[in-house]
Amino acid sequence: MTAVPETDRLTRRLPTLDRYLPVWIGLAMLAGLLLGRGVPGIAEALDAITVGSVSLPIAVGLLVMMYPVLAKVRYDEVGLVARDTRLMALSLVLNWLVGPALMFVLAWALLPDLPEYRTGLVIVGLARCIAMVIIWNDLACGDREAAAVLVAVNSVFQVLAFALLGWFYLDLLPGWLGLPTSGLDVSPWEIARSVVVFLGVPLAAGYLTRRVGERRRGRDWYEQRLLPASARGRSTGCCSRSSSSSPSRARRSPAGRSTSPGSRRLWSSTSR
Repeated sequence: MTAVPETDRLTRRLPTLDRYLPVWIGLAMLAGLLLGRGVPGIAEALDAITVGSVSLPIAVGLLVMMYPVLAKVRYDEVGLVARDTRLMALSLVLNWLVGPALMFVLAWALLPDLPEYRTGLVIVGLARCIAMVIIWNDLACGDREAAAVLVAVNSVFQVLAFALLGWFYLDLLPGWLGLPTSGLDVSPWEIARSVVVFLGVPLAAGYLTRRVGERRRGRDWYEQRLLPASARGRSTGCCSRSSSSSPSRARRSPAGRSTSPGSRRLWSSTSR
């Protein structure tokens, strides 16, 4: 009798929604794009539901998506990860030295005659992803405590370094190399607000849920009863976030997202 590979057994243990998550995300994005093309005014209506540069439909989808994962984190073990200076240093080097430099090279190598797309690609290299790092790490059964710490550290560093690195890679370095330059008008306060909304709110909700749940019912009940009941929101929120952001992209030109005001929306989208 042929033994079932370990990877197949693990895959079968996943719920259907998680097992085919890339398919559902693709379908959700397609549905959003079709709605944006086929339903007049839906993109403008979604764009109007904002507070500052924060889209409320996307914020709600991200909260539903990230909260179940962050509720799984054992926050009493986070200190052990934070003391791993080698891990912290490696993450900062890869995210803020290697990543932006690589995207700068790719932008100029592949898109030399498309300044809007080129600027967008450089900004993507500067905007660290928050939500999907946590989601894919959880699906891969990675270290949740390490993921939470690394995402938080890089988010704080993003608040401090994004504007400076944007000026360096869009203005200073191209000028040194004799290439066309472009500007980036994103304030640290706007970046901090987005980080608080898209990371701080679900992080605080997950932390409080674990503290209160464990204090009242114990860790065994919390992890064996409560967490499985809330796990479905992770993938559902992921799909809803993808579909709610797609109608606006179906009608928005790249040029509108790479100049000064538009770059703020591009950063807000890519950083999630």
